[in-house]
Amino acid sequence: MTSPVDWHLVVPVKGGATAKSRLHPPAGVGREDLALALATDCLTACCAGMPSGRVLVVTSDERVRGVARALGALVVPDPGAGLDAAVRAGRDAALARSAHAPVAVLLGDLPSLRPTDLVAALAAASQHPRAVVPDASGTGTVLLTALDGADLVPSFGHGSAARHEAAGHDRLPLDLPRLRTDVDDDRALRAALALGVDAATAGVLGATPDTLPPMQASVHTFDESTGGGSALLDDGREVSFSSAVFAASALRHLRVGQRLSIDLGEGTTVDRLWIVGIGDDQTIG
Repeated sequence: MTSPVDWHLVVPVKGGATAKSRLHPPAGVGREDLALALATDCLTACCAGMPSGRVLVVTSDERVRGVARALGALVVPDPGAGLDAAVRAGRDAALARSAHAPVAVLLGDLPSLRPTDLVAALAAASQHPRAVVPDASGTGTVLLTALDGADLVPSFGHGSAARHEAAGHDRLPLDLPRLRTDVDDDRALRAALALGVDAATAGVLGATPDTLPPMQASVHTFDESTGGGSALLDDGREVSFSSAVFAASALRHLRVGQRLSIDLGEGTTVDRLWIVGIGDDQTIG
């Protein structure tokens, strides 16, 4: 189970207290533990799909280092200057081992990934001097490759797929949802759970998309004339909902401090809101 090109695979993993700050795990589940589980499942698939010694994990987190070493991956210190700097550190470590080696970069938060998905993606990328596989939304990047690793110049972050494509990477919108579902927020976590996650994530959450508790928030502002407003998440972050979202909820009124269940979309925008009745799961208005 190998790609026709002898890739080095760089996997940056942040880890620690600041990892996955946009995730809101269920009560009793620590964000650090969930972030580690996501990385563990991803790294397990990567190491199963790659030849021994070809996975380079870039991290500064001790627990992630332990997982990586136990799986047979090489560990590269994270310079601590952001994702692109971590990717460059991994790329340079690969090139130090083999000049002009083919280098691929995969995000480390793909808990639904299977080894066969990775192999299929690398096989497709091997047909292009440089390639980029976008995330499920089509805007971010989950896999970035260069047949000559020296040509790989990362530009991760919001809208990275378009930047990588403009820089000469061929866009490969592969039909590999398990590879393209990276988990940065609660909605993406539900999507990954729907696809099926590996043992570490499943063990930490003990949940399915149907049983994972909805995100909770409290009404912060409400404009009765428009139906728009805002809410505060339990971590203090303010999110907003439009009049259209409020209208779709079938609710007639909201009061400041009222508890809501919400689905959070991109950034701080609420996609759906509802109020759950005590002892049941029926929306009331």
